[in-house]
Amino acid sequence: MSAPTAAASRYHALDALRAAMMFLGIYLHAVVAYSPHGGWLFKPPQLTTTLDYSMVLIHVFRMPVFYVMAGFFAALLLQRYGSRRAIANRYWRIVVPFVVGWIVIYPLAMFMAAYGRRGLDPAIDFILSGRFLDYAHPLHLWFLEYLIVLYALAAIVVVALPLVVPPGIRAGLPGIFRSVVQSVWAPLPLGVLSFLAMLPMTHPWLEDPPGFVPLTRLVIAYGIPFGFGWLLFIHADLLDVLARRGWLYMAGAVLAFVAYLALLFSFADRGMAFYALRAAHALAMWCLILGTTGLFLRYLSGHSALRRYLCDSSYFLYIAHLPVVMLFQLILLDVPLPPLAKIALALAGTIAVLLPLYNYAVRPTFIGAALNGRKYPGALAPAVAV
Repeated sequence: MSAPTAAASRYHALDALRAAMMFLGIYLHAVVAYSPHGGWLFKPPQLTTTLDYSMVLIHVFRMPVFYVMAGFFAALLLQRYGSRRAIANRYWRIVVPFVVGWIVIYPLAMFMAAYGRRGLDPAIDFILSGRFLDYAHPLHLWFLEYLIVLYALAAIVVVALPLVVPPGIRAGLPGIFRSVVQSVWAPLPLGVLSFLAMLPMTHPWLEDPPGFVPLTRLVIAYGIPFGFGWLLFIHADLLDVLARRGWLYMAGAVLAFVAYLALLFSFADRGMAFYALRAAHALAMWCLILGTTGLFLRYLSGHSALRRYLCDSSYFLYIAHLPVVMLFQLILLDVPLPPLAKIALALAGTIAVLLPLYNYAVRPTFIGAALNGRKYPGALAPAVAV
């Protein structure tokens, strides 16, 4: 494949990759409710471990890939539109959805969690009394909060870098980045950075934040892929390198992930195991980041109206899916079906509800303008904003 130039209208493959990470998030939330492992607002009585390995795998790379894409498209916006318009774009497409989405979704999710745990009357009292605010949490929208933090830090770096870093050093930094990405061993030095960032983690994986206050260790951990994505846009010709090596890095990811699983399920996280676990996670993470990015670039760089439409819809579906998934989990609570069937029904039902809602009540309205950059009346008319 040949990478689009910085002035290209779309990076179709990277749009698709960003959307895929959104849809994987919906899958995770449909699955984790029926697993004995992983946190969820309420757990049905029927549980299964069948899909646990898929949750572990997705959790290794999904959010880091998303932040790589976020850094890439943030740099694109800055170059294409300048700082003022780029800031306005991110305000309407990130800050506003985060605030409005949380105001709408949090009470709904807490009501359903209380209903699933204690029944209808206690759930109504829990909401009307305001006690649900005692547990205020960004929920699945935390990724937007941390993205806002990373945007602010990126702005500081863009302004401060020319002031505090000597020109000679600044001139040499691009060469270092290019050397790393051009090397077939790129996952190793990148993995070292993420390994160091993971040392303060309580667990040997990337943690979800416990509340609204951003944690430094998470900002650093996700700031590394964000910065990588930013630099990758500046050196977009290197996308061809990733496309050529996609399968190679995926093969490395298999080996690193198997090592990570073996260490993880040894249930040892002390001594050498502490460092080995985090090293295996970091290596698997970067092999998966580079591998999935490369494969998407290799096979999905062309335009597809249906794929473009699904990409456009993915942001709304991810923001809005949580209470819908929970609603289906409540509907299926006493239905005599195995957990795997309930997971499939919850997923299918969520998509069946939200896609028409997106098509008719979001895409052609001011909500769609905020999420997609402008209103689009046609079902398969592609959005063009980043």
